[in-house]
Parts: sequence; structure tokens; C-alpha cells
Amino acid sequence: MKNEDYLVTVEQFVLSFKELGLSLSATDYDLIQKWEKRGIPIDVVCRGIETGFTEFERTNPRQTAHLSLNYLKVFIEKEMTHG
Repeated sequence: MKNEDYLVTVEQFVLSFKELGLSLSATDYDLIQKWEKRGIPIDVVCRGIETGFTEFERTNPRQTAHLSLNYLKVFIEKEMTHG
């Protein structure tokens, strides 16, 4: 059950930032599973996601945030090394 909790927690966090959509892509789910296998704590993943959305909105104020986790993974990696 632990795997499902990690997946659902990250999924719900991402969807709370997205303006549209009820689920993530298959690629997004694969990334989440890879992060869990690597042992990346959920709080680190969520901080990276939040930073990525904030940065995107700051640099693209007129666009809605339809970001994939593939775009946000850079921010998650930064959180791992600097957070």
C-alpha cells in the first residue's frame, strides 16, 4: 500500500496546481514511481513541484500552467541537492 500512498499524494499535489485535468499522464506516473524507488521523500518532490509551478507562472504570467512532471523534474532534482 505504501506505493499507492506515494503515488496518490504526489498526484493530488500536482493536480492542485493544474487548472485543468483530473489525472496525470502515464509518463508522469512512471516518473513518480521512479522517484519513490530512488527514495526521494514526498516533501522534496512536492517542494520541487511547487517551485516549478511558481517559476513557470513568474516567467509566463499569461499562460496557464499545463506542465508535465517531465518539465518539473529539474526543480525536484534541485530540491534534492539544495533542499
